[in-house]
Amino acid sequence: MTDLLTQDSLNIDIRQEASLDDFKSKGFRPILDAIDKMTEGSLRELFIVGGYGFGKTHLANAIHDYYTKRTGRMAISLHLDELIEQDPHATALVGLEMFDLIIIDDLQLVRHSYEWQEGLFHLINRIREHQKQILYLADNPARELQIGLLDLHTRLSLAPMLTLPTHDDVEDRKILLDTILKKKNWRLPDEILDYLLQEGPRNAGDINTVLKHITPLLTRLSRVQIPKKTITEAKNIILRETFMLEIIEHEDLHS
Repeated sequence: MTDLLTQDSLNIDIRQEASLDDFKSKGFRPILDAIDKMTEGSLRELFIVGGYGFGKTHLANAIHDYYTKRTGRMAISLHLDELIEQDPHATALVGLEMFDLIIIDDLQLVRHSYEWQEGLFHLINRIREHQKQILYLADNPARELQIGLLDLHTRLSLAPMLTLPTHDDVEDRKILLDTILKKKNWRLPDEILDYLLQEGPRNAGDINTVLKHITPLLTRLSRVQIPKKTITEAKNIILRETFMLEIIEHEDLHS
């Protein structure tokens, strides 16, 4: 019997798999156009905004890969959730102007550290002096980041800003879901796939959470015959988990 779900046994780091091909939906078109301008050198700074779970870190890794391969120039990607606690004095920012492109993910976290705010402000000045490029990714626009250093707030506000799509468009969402399933090497029954597409979450992080919950139902099932009871149970799980994720998101927004 062939499993309904198949999955590669290799544990491959997602950063190695990141590709701009994962962002083919029309909602990403303005961002992809801006990235092309960065590779051409006609755009020096870019600020990308997107909520949790909408793929900012995956996009940052994909841009790094695309930029270095397309231009042959040097780029570095910093994920501040990993750095600020480990490096409270922001020494990691020293000398980064040697790179052609600096990508800073989770920028919103600098609000927790005045040292990082100062370090980033001086880095931006050095980048401009050396005519290098910088890309920011954050949960909110610069004006909403609650940054105490006014000069840094001003610098960040000057960068052109684009927002990640929320996948409200069903075609955008289908491309996202197809990409997630392809990376997992999974095939879902059409009825469950359509239901997840219509009634499930809108972002990649939450979609993966829901898939994790329905996986036990579908493992070891034949592709030929899927019990109606299993399909109904999978639909109920999709509804329940999507609802719970929406509650959590609402609580986070008002906390």
